Order: sequence, then structure tokens, then C-alpha cells
Amino acid sequence: MSFSRRSFVGFMAAAGFAGNARFAAAEGSCGAKCSAAKAVYVVATVTVKAGKREEFVRIFKENVPNVLAEEGCIFYDPLVDVDSGISAQGALRPEVMVVAEKWASLEHLKAHLAAPHMAAYREKVKDLVISTELQIMHQA
Repeated sequence: MSFSRRSFVGFMAAAGFAGNARFAAAEGSCGAKCSAAKAVYVVATVTVKAGKREEFVRIFKENVPNVLAEEGCIFYDPLVDVDSGISAQGALRPEVMVVAEKWASLEHLKAHLAAPHMAAYREKVKDLVISTELQIMHQA
């Protein structure tokens, strides 16, 4: 069986693989607002200008504590391609960073996108970013 990188990342996000203890701690802290029926998963694919990913990742990581402090944020993890040697893996993308996110509800995600620290972050990276694509999902 083969599947696309997007399918794999979406599967990993939907399965709850955040890659750290932050996921487990956050999952238990938002109570009834974290029901599977209301939670949304986001896979954000950000393409940056050639040679600018390291700078972009540094600025992005500066904002991560602000996002994790938001009500309803369950996990928020920046990811970059790794050379796995697995034949089904697509070509490495040196100008791409993917963000795997889980929010307690769509309303929490919308509040996140409108947060002042997100506006400040977007201003800082505007000259680095070529495009951003969001896939917003919920459990099937």
C-alpha cells in the first residue's frame, strides 16, 4: 500500500502523534471541550523562499509558547522532512515546514488565527513565505 505525504501527515495528526509530552498534558487539561466530535486537526504546509527555512523556523519557534498558552490548543508541532530511506517517501522539500495542530474546537482554531501574536508573527515572516496551505479535519 502506498499513500501520499499529505495523507501520512494527516494520519499522524489524526492519530495524535505529537511527538512529545505536551500532547498528553494538554489533552487532559481542556476537559469536555476536547471531545473527539468537536476537536479539529490542522496540517499547515508553509513554503518559504529558497534558503530561508532555517530563519523561518527560528521565528516560528519563538511564537510557539504563545500558541501553546492559548485556550483550546492541544498540540502545535513544527515539522520538516527527514531523509528516511523509505522508498514510498516523496522528494525532500528543503523549503517546506509543516505544522501539525490539534484544537479543542473550530472556534478555538478561529480565535488562534485572529490572535494578536499571530498577526505579529505573520508580519515577521511575510517576506520569507511563498505560500501557506491549511488542511482542516476532524476525526472520521
